[in-house]
Amino acid sequence: MADSAPLLKDQFGIEFVEGWAERLVEAGNDIDVSTFVSSTMAGYDDLTFTKRSVRLAESLHQQLGDDFPRSVDAVLGVLPGQSPPTDEGTMEEGFWMWPIGDFIRLFGTAHFDESMEACYQLTKRFTAEFAIRPFLADDFERALPYLQRWVNDPNEHVRRLVSEGTRPRLPWASRLQLPVNDILDVLAVLRADESLYVRRSVANHLNDLAKDHSDTVLTLLENWHAEGNEYTTWIVRHALRNHFKNGDVRALAMMGYEAPDVEVKQFDIESDEVAVGDNVVVTFDVVNRADRDQKLMIDLVMGYQKANGSLQPKVFKFKDVTVARGETMNCVKKFLMVQRSTRKLYPGEHNVAIQINGVDYGELGFVLTG
Repeated sequence: MADSAPLLKDQFGIEFVEGWAERLVEAGNDIDVSTFVSSTMAGYDDLTFTKRSVRLAESLHQQLGDDFPRSVDAVLGVLPGQSPPTDEGTMEEGFWMWPIGDFIRLFGTAHFDESMEACYQLTKRFTAEFAIRPFLADDFERALPYLQRWVNDPNEHVRRLVSEGTRPRLPWASRLQLPVNDILDVLAVLRADESLYVRRSVANHLNDLAKDHSDTVLTLLENWHAEGNEYTTWIVRHALRNHFKNGDVRALAMMGYEAPDVEVKQFDIESDEVAVGDNVVVTFDVVNRADRDQKLMIDLVMGYQKANGSLQPKVFKFKDVTVARGETMNCVKKFLMVQRSTRKLYPGEHNVAIQINGVDYGELGFVLTG
């Protein structure tokens, strides 16, 4: 049997702790290396990844003292040079810097300006999207001028922090509710940012906001889309992805997907019964009945049975195509029915539905067997 993937917390093992001690000494800090390592490692094996990071931040505080402006300068003194531009982020290369964010948020609460400056320096090398959130939540009016300045910073990592750090539903973080109009004004400055890294964050942020402020976000995106900028259009499209999945007619129309004039024929599932581990094979034809070409977003919606017997829909993107006048498009889609860490399969009734430009075109059922 293949070895299981290493746990995330294993990246913060004894070598990681000793490496931090070495960095502190090399940066000119007078610390007790033995005490630093032993206090950090006490009960360490039982700690999760996040608690290991907090533990190291606490050890930094014990060694460097209660004078936060001085101690945070010492911690920042181990930082490498600034990260280059990227499309993928800095998590992998800068993972060892994670405890710095914990140090800032845990011990910098009484030193707002020094903490915001520390976030600014950290994000140029790694990310401060988690570290900055307590300061945004506690005193947004004081934080807003920082955001308004950083949104024009020449460093793309700083510009991204403005968007990513203020996301209301940032993964791995607690929810954050900030004044929507102020946030949208700041994000508007980034709507045509040349950095894909920044644009992706803005789109994710707007996708978050739309879950609670759909009409406001849709109106904003309609205005942005009308500007005709390719970078802005990229943000708009990616920010609308959940609206597309939900068949939102307004969102679809924004991107040129009009009410479809099509017919679905020969809709079939290859077998009425499918075993776990096998494929569900779905076939159908889409006929363009209009006297013009049509832009179609074709999705398939799988209804997975839950433990309580109800069905939970999951939208799968199938095709985004232009179908010529009079054309018939043959479609085949396979769903591999295997257990996944993100979805447990339960035997019983399932179904598959076709959705075209947000309009339902029927569904068929099948039985999943164990």
